[in-house]
Amino acid sequence: MKKINRKYLFGDEFSEKMLKTAESMNFFSNKKLSIKTFDNAVVLPAKSFSYASVPWAKGGVLDCSGGYIEESASFAMNSNKVNEGVQTRLYGAYPYEHEEIETYNDNMVLYAGFYIQQWGHFLLECISRLYPIVQNPEKYKDMKIVFLPMMDSDEIDGTYLELLNLIGIRKEQILLLRKPTRFKKIIIPESSIYAGYVYTKEYKSLINRIISKAMEKPVKIKTHKKIYLSRKNWDSTQDRDIGEDKIENFFNQNGFKSVSLEQYSLVEQIHLLQGADHVASAICTLPHNLIFARDGINAIFINKMCKYNILQFLVDDMKNLDVIYIDAYSTLLLCNSGVGPFLFDVNENLINYAKDNGMKLSKQEARGKDIIKYLDLCFEKIEDFTDEELFVFRNLYKIMRTRFHFYSKRELMFKKYFHKIMWKLSLGKKNFHLEKYMKYKMKLKKLSF
Repeated sequence: MKKINRKYLFGDEFSEKMLKTAESMNFFSNKKLSIKTFDNAVVLPAKSFSYASVPWAKGGVLDCSGGYIEESASFAMNSNKVNEGVQTRLYGAYPYEHEEIETYNDNMVLYAGFYIQQWGHFLLECISRLYPIVQNPEKYKDMKIVFLPMMDSDEIDGTYLELLNLIGIRKEQILLLRKPTRFKKIIIPESSIYAGYVYTKEYKSLINRIISKAMEKPVKIKTHKKIYLSRKNWDSTQDRDIGEDKIENFFNQNGFKSVSLEQYSLVEQIHLLQGADHVASAICTLPHNLIFARDGINAIFINKMCKYNILQFLVDDMKNLDVIYIDAYSTLLLCNSGVGPFLFDVNENLINYAKDNGMKLSKQEARGKDIIKYLDLCFEKIEDFTDEELFVFRNLYKIMRTRFHFYSKRELMFKKYFHKIMWKLSLGKKNFHLEKYMKYKMKLKKLSF
């Protein structure tokens, strides 16, 4: 991977270690992928799913002798702990009653692997075995495609189904397996991508097929050269991602059109991305969608935490994006990307980026309410902290204390209370924080920002 521009990053030791690891990786593999066929194989549905476990779930394919077929397992890079290497998503057999096994009468099916109704994982993992359909559409045009849903509630509909349609898969071909099932013949293609670790020419061909089929379809929407991938309509971010509105407003003031991709069909989304020369986004699932953009476009990604999403580095490499990463956050918690809370910040990194690129950056309103909301969420979590997590909290505070900006006289009073609580925490007085914090916050609210 090409060197990452560090000009607008904090440069802390933890982040630097992740960046160097990513830069040392060769994400592209030119290996020849295998496509194997097994007779009288039993497919075990995904079982005991948990994001916190390794693997996420057990399941896969057993050969006619009951042995686990390694090619049916799924792997990916841990998106938040790059130095821990590759982890399993789906792997291993589990006990089941042989009387439970159903027999499927179709002569041959294609094994697609696990399915989870989460868009980023779907794009970068769940479609990884579908490239034979692009290579030989006639052979697979009526064949059943077997997915193993990770959750009982997972269905393939909406944009998920629309994407499969663009590949050449009809709804009636999809088989969501929820019971152990024996198949006369099952084709198991080797995965064409291991998210955050490696991709192949087969995966890129699959994505190019999706793009070309989408671009063949006429749309009635206006495209824009500069777009900001907005999350302001996402319910899930309202109490997790705090202050992003100020980042979005900055880009809007400088010619970027806010686009809420979820309000468009997948075909329309691809048209929007293909029409853009510059795309800005907070780091989350959204920038994974740039696999549908043109190669080599400019991308500006806003980091909201000191962990980087290694899955995005693979997308950057595959699409040869000209990327700028900006650390525009303040943080006290070492959170995973989908958990939070996160506090976006118009800080020196964003200010310097604006100056270097001749962009307008208007004076921001006081962030008192944002800070209170963020601290509320942080202090809720401290109740359950382990000693190790409390240690991380204290050290992040020491790093970040000068980056919590307070603009008004009233906010300076809150700053005094805030630092007093943090000082107590730094001494290890864990039980001090919540009662005092609530007391100080009530005083602050009386001041009425």
